[in-house]
This record gives sequence, C-alpha cells and structure tokens, in this order.
Amino acid sequence: MKFLCWNCCGLGNSAKIRELKQLIAVNNPDVIFLSETKMSANDFRRVQNNCRLQNGLAVNSEGRSGGLALMWREGMNVSIQNFSKHHIDSKVRLDDNKTIRVTGFYGHANLNFRRSSWDILRKVGESVREEWVVGGDFNAILNNAEKEGGRWGVRVQMNEFKEVMDEMALVDIKPDSGWFTWVNNRNEGSLIKERLDRFLTSVEVVENFPFIATKVVRQTQSDHDAIILDLWGRKLKDYLKDKRFCFKFDVYWAGDEEAKNVIERAWNREDTEYGEKLKSVRSALGPWQC
Repeated sequence: MKFLCWNCCGLGNSAKIRELKQLIAVNNPDVIFLSETKMSANDFRRVQNNCRLQNGLAVNSEGRSGGLALMWREGMNVSIQNFSKHHIDSKVRLDDNKTIRVTGFYGHANLNFRRSSWDILRKVGESVREEWVVGGDFNAILNNAEKEGGRWGVRVQMNEFKEVMDEMALVDIKPDSGWFTWVNNRNEGSLIKERLDRFLTSVEVVENFPFIATKVVRQTQSDHDAIILDLWGRKLKDYLKDKRFCFKFDVYWAGDEEAKNVIERAWNREDTEYGEKLKSVRSALGPWQC
C-alpha cells in the first residue's frame, strides 16, 4: 500500500490541480490524504473528477481555511471510521486480507488549539485495534533538528508532541529522501524550513513491514511538500520492466553484423579489467536491443 499526504494550501486554481494529477500519476498511490483544500465537499467533486478518483470523502473547509479529503484508487477496500475538521480515519484491507488502520491528520496551526488536535489523535487511538499508520501535516516538530532558520522550537510544545506519541505507542518514520517539508520564504532574508509533515506508525507496522519506506516529494504550488509512505518500498522487485536493465545474451546476435559492431566497440574501450568490459557490453546492448 502506498499512502500519499499533501497539504496543498488550496485547490482553487488549475495549476494546483494539475500538480496534484501529476503527483498521483507519477507515484501511483493507493490512498491520498489532502489537507487545507479550502473547498467545500461539493466543490471537491470537481477535483475528484479531474483526478479520476471517484472513491473518497471530503470534509468542508471553514471559510477560506481548512478542508480535508481522503481518496483512494479503484479496487481498494477502504471503509471510513470517523472524521472531523482535523482528521479522517479509515480501515484499509490489503491484498492479503489483512486490515490496517490509516488516518490522515491535520494538526491545528494555532498553538492555542494544538492540544485539541492531540486529543483528537488520542480519541482515534483508543479505538484502534489494528496496525496503524498516521500521516499528514502535524504542524509540530519533535526537536530542533527538524527546524532551520527562525527561532528555536518551544520545548514544551515539542514535549507535548512526544508525549502523545508515547501514549499512542507511535513511531516516527524517517524519510529515505528529503527532510524539511515546509518552507516559509515570504519575508526576504528570513528563510525558515521545518519538518511539519510526517508519518507515524504503530510499532507493529515497523515489525511486520520491514521494507517500509517514506520520501518527501517537492511541490511548486504549495509551501508544503508531499510525503509518501510505501509499505513495500525497499523490497526488491520480482522483475524489472525496463528491458535496458534486463540484460540477457541472445544467440541471434552472433549472426547480426550490427550487434557484432556494438559489442566490438564496447569491448575495445580502454577498460582493461574483464569485469568492466562485460559491463560496457551490457550497457551498450541494453539500448540497442530496444
């Protein structure tokens, strides 16, 4: 299962919808959680139609702020459990009939209401009996290594975040690529970067999915980057689709004059080591056979 989360900072223009479509097309996620859509549930149907993802739930924005959506691709078995202005909770049945809890979360941006966001997460956690993945924009950092520029994070707020994770027995999944997910460059000369978006999982997920991987995907239409979690991201593929990387010698080539020339040029390069010569031949024949 691939789980994509993005604080899109509004989907009211065609440029952002195009970027969302590209994000989905390139990464092929199974479940998509969007925060700050700044749209009503009815208006969000237009986004679903554009992305060709009819399955989902949208939560209305409040004026020009907020708004959540959870979408999933055709064939996915997803059942919504509960939702609010700050989360959408679901159960996802995987191909092996195992059920996993998947929650999209949006922490309150206003520090005065941050604790209410943590209370929502606690309430969801009380009902979770499955392996659990929580993803989204938490609007919080765990330590000052997750912030660059500006003032250091407030220790009390960071400790509150850690306490919630400890209570819920959630583990922070570090990304394989990328780190900071939010950039504030509105004020010239005061660039601030923070890791506000992340995935948290129950300990059982880490134990039962040893190939789990996450990454940050740069976006241009929002000050937040997207994040993706893949339960099988580090598992070696059973086969490679690109023929250029599936090198096998075909005896037919021995009688092909063009193939002989390709092999001869690659073999007679300056590399003297036998292994390097074989690599050169393989590299040259890969594109040729296509």
